[in-house]
Amino acid sequence: MSENILNAQSRTISGKGGARQLRANGMVPGVYYGHNESNIHFAVREYDLSRLLRHRHTIISLSLDNTSTHQCVIRSIQRDPVNSSCLHIDLLAIHKGELITVSVPLKMIGIPEGVKDSGGVLEHGLVELSIECDPINIPEALEIDVSGLQLGDSIHVSDLDFPGIKILEDEHAVIAHVVTPKVEKAETSAEDVAASATGETATA
Repeated sequence: MSENILNAQSRTISGKGGARQLRANGMVPGVYYGHNESNIHFAVREYDLSRLLRHRHTIISLSLDNTSTHQCVIRSIQRDPVNSSCLHIDLLAIHKGELITVSVPLKMIGIPEGVKDSGGVLEHGLVELSIECDPINIPEALEIDVSGLQLGDSIHVSDLDFPGIKILEDEHAVIAHVVTPKVEKAETSAEDVAASATGETATA
């Protein structure tokens, strides 16, 4: 797992008004949640944060006021519903040997045999998994090979095994399955059939 430095400055301004003022100046407000210590309110440059978010699952060295550094990971992000820009970020402190819970996206690898040979369709169930692991083992994504799936086959959470990672989802939850394509049947009324036979159009 990679590590990135995020420079931030402590902030005393809070509330919606203070957050709007920060965003107007190209800054994003955030909160660092530590262990047995007070939470730290900070602000970071939107540009710096956008670069960091290209690699969501990364250990962050939060440099506060160039005086202290805190190891952490992203806990949650609040985004603008219109343009998806980051409005607020929460960071969670990490410590060596301590397990944390995060959500990681799934990445399907390969084309199922049931799609290539039988005309099936690959449908996705879960698109991410909630996992527990050491922060240094958090992957960017969990890759799942679906190339061996035949028509009617499925992959469930119980079928997955990633060293050093505990999956917290329901073991019966479907990850992916190959299904027969749905065929829409046109409904034809008796009047339409009769009209077609005589070359006339049925009317109500």
